[in-house]
Formats: sequence, structure tokens, C-alpha cells
Amino acid sequence: MRKFWLVLAVLFFVSFSRAFAGEATVDDILKSLSNENNACQIQKGYASWYGLRDSLMQTANGNVYNSDEIFAASKTLPFGSKVLVKNLYNGKELFVKIVDRGPYIKGRILDLSRGAAKELGMINAGVVAVKVYTLGCEYALNKLKDINFYSDSKLASTDTESTQQN
Repeated sequence: MRKFWLVLAVLFFVSFSRAFAGEATVDDILKSLSNENNACQIQKGYASWYGLRDSLMQTANGNVYNSDEIFAASKTLPFGSKVLVKNLYNGKELFVKIVDRGPYIKGRILDLSRGAAKELGMINAGVVAVKVYTLGCEYALNKLKDINFYSDSKLASTDTESTQQN
């Protein structure tokens, strides 16, 4: 267990050492948060939501979450990935963290928590068409710059009226 924390500390220090030295730009820090090799992955499909109001659920990564928090389940994206989800019906966008596995219904690419579904305006619809961007995508990185991502520990909705639609 000590080795794990030591390796994690070294990786953190190496990743952000340029930032501490004043050499890193916001782009450097944002890219360090993205998926391996900063690869841009865009998925288009349908998302559903799950979880009862104020219910606690243990997810596949072992953590317990309140269903009203902002998170998602994916069959293909790694745990801990942060992705931008865009509701293609109303244009609302939200950054979510992948903490669970699913959905297991053909044609669906994401299961969103009740809290995420509420932010995306899809509670009543249940299932909506979405576009999912990993943080390696320039579009998602620009959205992170548009919001003050580091000022709040929660992932935030983005304002789609002031930016061009993708």
C-alpha cells in the first residue's frame, strides 16, 4: 500500500511540477487531466439515467454515491474519466465523472445519475440522444476554460448560449 501512495505522489509531483515552477499553462494542466495520450474520443448515442431521489448506491468502482450527485456509468470509458455530455435535444452540457459500469441496454452509451440527468434536463424524457467528449477533445477543453472549473469541487454545467454549438 505504501508503494501505491509513493507512486501516486511521484506521478502527481511530476505532472504538476511545471505548474509549481510557474512554467505550466492552463492548457498543460487541463491536458494532464485528460485520458491517456490526450486522445479525443467522441461518442454519439443514447443516454438514460438511474437512481431514486436521495438514494445511496454502491458503484462498480467500489464507492458509495448519492444518486443526486453528478456521475455516470460507461461500459468503455475508464473509471475516473471526466467527460463532457451534451444533450442533443436541448443543447445542455455537463461534465461528469465515470464511476460505474453500464448501461446494459443495446444502443445506450451512458447511464447518468439522477443528479446529472436533472442538470441535463432529461428526467422526464428518461432517454435522450447525447454526444460524449473526452477531455482530450479540443471542444471539451475549451468548455473547461469557459467555466471556472477549478473554483468549485463539483463538476459544472456549461453555458451553451455563449458558445458555438458543436
